[in-house]
Amino acid sequence: MIGSTSSLCHVVVLATVSLLIPAGTEIFRGKDVLLGRIGTDITLLCNAANDRIIQWKVNGTLVALNNNTKVQNGNLMLLMAGLPMEGSYSCHDETGGLLHWTQLKLGYPPSKPLVRCKALNFYRIFCSWENRQVAAFPTSYIATYRDPRNKVLNCSTDLLSNICQIDNPQIFSPLPYIINITAVNPVGYRTTLLEIVAQDIVQPDPPAHVKAEPVYGSPRRIKVQWEYPLSWNPRFELKFILEYRLQQNRFWSRMETKMKEEIITDAIAAQLYVIRVKAKDSFDNGKWSDWSSEVLASSWSEITSESIQTTVVTLMMDYAPTHSQSAEPTFSPTSILSSSDVLDKNIVILISIAVSIGISIAVAIFVLWIRRKKQDPDKDDILTKKALPFC
Repeated sequence: MIGSTSSLCHVVVLATVSLLIPAGTEIFRGKDVLLGRIGTDITLLCNAANDRIIQWKVNGTLVALNNNTKVQNGNLMLLMAGLPMEGSYSCHDETGGLLHWTQLKLGYPPSKPLVRCKALNFYRIFCSWENRQVAAFPTSYIATYRDPRNKVLNCSTDLLSNICQIDNPQIFSPLPYIINITAVNPVGYRTTLLEIVAQDIVQPDPPAHVKAEPVYGSPRRIKVQWEYPLSWNPRFELKFILEYRLQQNRFWSRMETKMKEEIITDAIAAQLYVIRVKAKDSFDNGKWSDWSSEVLASSWSEITSESIQTTVVTLMMDYAPTHSQSAEPTFSPTSILSSSDVLDKNIVILISIAVSIGISIAVAIFVLWIRRKKQDPDKDDILTKKALPFC
């Protein structure tokens, strides 16, 4: 199939190229300018009578005649022309008078275009190409394609960006498209034929608007959401791969889904995670998209029982009198909630808050009792003094 397709496409290209390139692709003659192909024989015409004595100069200096430069019938022949032979050539008569002047520029035909095709959805195929060598001469391109019905068509082309597009392709046809990109410059042309099966090159853009946030009250959960890419029609379902890893690690965990949101359930509390998503047609046509932009998120962080215990101890130290520290009961932060490893975290927090309030009240009562105890001896002295008789 590719053989018959190639011959058909070559006929179209050759017919078009023949209109753009003159016969004999080694040279292109313009007014006072001659474009030549490197490695070919080039003849510079003097337009003088055959019986006249002709002198040739290049950049104002007499041309040295050797095995690569010859004068024949007044014309200068450059054999196997190379870049050092570029320059301004002039022919003169025996008196030194100028008869003709030509600017010679040398270069190569364009390189074979490197063509890639991709379908961001089921409605349009994009083909792009690049020239793999720096061309000495301006290069233009001819873009055509043959569809599965054997019809040869011009490709809608943006020549500034080297892109052609095929609208409404027969995306589920098992027969191939043949893409023909021909590069043309004044000294030659090169053609690339690329055979593609449309459904094999479908590749969505990455998922859009990826965001991640903690789940309130769940230290091991992170909620991740995203949207279909704008270039994809939601009529065709996509499937996704969600990957995540700790920021300081290199190893990814992953899950596959057809939903547009998922919950990570094995996060480490208060740790930062790197998250990304990619997409593919749900029936496995084509390729996976590139990864979305990475987002950062961490799980919900709660107030721990240890922090509450630290607060209780601090309150006791602030309110207890300095001179009575030795009489105060001692409290061990680890003994207040000895069952925190067994009880539900929310119950532990409530118990801790209740204990802290109770201890605060107890400390306040203790302080008031100490102060009252100090005041009682003074009252006894006053009563004793009032009972004494006058002398």
